[in-house]
Amino acid sequence: MDPRLQKIEQKIAAGERLDRDDALALFTTDDLFEVGRIANGQKEKIHGNKIHFGVSLNINHTNICSLRCPICAFSTDKDADNAYFLSQDEISARVAKATRHDISEVHIVGGLHDSISLTYFKDMFAEIRRIAPAMNINALTATECDFISRKEDIPLDRLFTELKEAGLGSMPGGGAEILDETIRQQITPLKISGERWLEVSKAAHQAGIRTNATMLWGHIESYADRVEHMFRLRELQDQTNGFKSFVPLLFHPQNTQLSHLSKVTSAAEILKVYAASRLVLDNFPHIKALWMYLGLKFATVVLRFGADDMGATSYDERIVHAAGSQTTSVSKDKLVYQIQSMQLIPYEVDSNYRLIKKHA
Repeated sequence: MDPRLQKIEQKIAAGERLDRDDALALFTTDDLFEVGRIANGQKEKIHGNKIHFGVSLNINHTNICSLRCPICAFSTDKDADNAYFLSQDEISARVAKATRHDISEVHIVGGLHDSISLTYFKDMFAEIRRIAPAMNINALTATECDFISRKEDIPLDRLFTELKEAGLGSMPGGGAEILDETIRQQITPLKISGERWLEVSKAAHQAGIRTNATMLWGHIESYADRVEHMFRLRELQDQTNGFKSFVPLLFHPQNTQLSHLSKVTSAAEILKVYAASRLVLDNFPHIKALWMYLGLKFATVVLRFGADDMGATSYDERIVHAAGSQTTSVSKDKLVYQIQSMQLIPYEVDSNYRLIKKHA
């Protein structure tokens, strides 16, 4: 075994936290089997053989966005032929249809433009609650919340209070990308800073809204950038305990301004990211391996490298699809089958990990 991994395993057994050098070792070691064994052991200490998944409807309410980030294949200008902005009636119709298909959650994210307002979302959430009172609303990234706060001059604490009263149940973790500002200036030059992303997330946690945290990786970042990203999240989690899941997102360059970059194809590199996530982020309850980013079959392998959540069915997802994903939804039965094929137990949950059904 790599002696660095021996040291890491000893520290974990003694209840000590990993430091930055340990984290870098997890990315640079050639001993993939041992990295996976250690990470899987930690995952099993927390979750046993449970693997979580959800049954969700995705609503990407608009692709019009003023940021037009180089990493994004989904956004467009308002006068583009493919531009759209869903009305409340269109959204209501999608939610009503979803209630006939055992969907327990709606996931809502979209672009930033002048027609977006707090009222738009409050009306949307209220209507969703009217149609499906039990459906969890997992909506709005920190970037979107910052946009509304600044556009309407609403303090974050008041914004989150009003969104929560309207029905917001949890928040996804998009927009974190890589928190380092040098990287952000190249991949998301108009997006909020990494520091602001953390500030908005902290305000959501203080308002009692639990969130995810993402890391978009596999573009121009270094191992050190990934490590620092994780440590900044770990530090905020120590303060708020408001993050429920960490979500590594493998960058898909197709149809983006960074399409000249090679897509990461190394299975070992992907597996190390998830293993490092589980071992470094010791205060995060869950590590999420989204099957649409990894492919359904490979995502099941990741479940033995530290991940305990496979994502959701994600009906009508558009953002990853725009960047080249060939599959935008999968049936609940298929997810259950894939999890069981790894001799693991599927637990159907919502974004707050409230149990809906155990699939024995």
